[in-house]
Amino acid sequence: MAEETGMKETLLTVKQVAQYLQLKESTIYSWAQDGKIPAIKIGRTWRFRRADLDDWLEQHLRWEQSAGSEE
Repeated sequence: MAEETGMKETLLTVKQVAQYLQLKESTIYSWAQDGKIPAIKIGRTWRFRRADLDDWLEQHLRWEQSAGSEE
């Protein structure tokens, strides 16, 4: 049986993620299809967990900072 807390977590739509990351919806679709961003496909629609996006963003920022410090 799934934990209560996991079931209460809200899934975001492509439109909500695009607004959150300040990107175009087409970019979010493309990244989801290419596996560049953590996403869940439910039927024909993509959904995203906010916690997964925040973790992904943090890792991406750390990678950018470490790549920039090597120059």
